[in-house]
Amino acid sequence: MENKQNKTVSLEKIQESQAPSAVDDAADVMSKYSSKKKNYPMKDKKISFPPIDYEKPPHY
Repeated sequence: MENKQNKTVSLEKIQESQAPSAVDDAADVMSKYSSKKKNYPMKDKKISFPPIDYEKPPHY
């Protein structure tokens, strides 16, 4: 039983040292997209369309 446990502990140590941190990966991805976001400023204007003239039914 100890042999299996020792193997898993050593395997976990190897995987931890080789695997990059999730925070580091997210920071890399966000830094790539944050510069693009600055190039396209958000517009505060709302799109406005002319009013629609509907045909009124005959009983009006």
